[in-house]
Amino acid sequence: MLIKRGDSTLDKIIAYYINPEHFPLSETNADILLRLNEVFALRLNHFSTQQILNKFVKEKGLSQAQVYIDIRNSEKLFGNVMKADAEGSRVIWLEYCRDFLKRCIQEGDRSNEAKAIKMLAEYGGLANEENPNFNPEKFENMEIHVNVDKQVQSKLLEMLSGGSADFNNLNVTDIDYEELKTDEDDDQ
Repeated sequence: MLIKRGDSTLDKIIAYYINPEHFPLSETNADILLRLNEVFALRLNHFSTQQILNKFVKEKGLSQAQVYIDIRNSEKLFGNVMKADAEGSRVIWLEYCRDFLKRCIQEGDRSNEAKAIKMLAEYGGLANEENPNFNPEKFENMEIHVNVDKQVQSKLLEMLSGGSADFNNLNVTDIDYEELKTDEDDDQ
């Protein structure tokens, strides 16, 4: 990684994290890094964006735009604490579900075992995964209606009842048609 003219402050801070000896920070960038660390620490203590904004404007004399930039850069550098907090809570919840399932299996409680498995699937994200090949409409019980001529219907019923039907004596109408060529025929 090279520091080039025009690199942002965040680029320089990231380079500093990669190799602090090769990419030392200026005094200004070191102050900005301290602010980014403070934003991260405040986020860990459940401060909202508005609370951080008010604190930095009041105590540090920064503009609101600069505080928003610092919050954004802190999230780029350290990650979004709120998303990580939500993901961490989900993981803890899944561990509780696994423990619940284990206790149900040990006690032989089949009904609660099924509930624990359902919770694991639902909160583990298995129920939300979309399989593009899965089509739930295929499993619906749909009524299929077929309209046929009265003569054909009587012949089909005769055939289904165990007899044989002679379809040669039916009144049939020929229809003109045009044969379509497939793409394979066009290539030859």
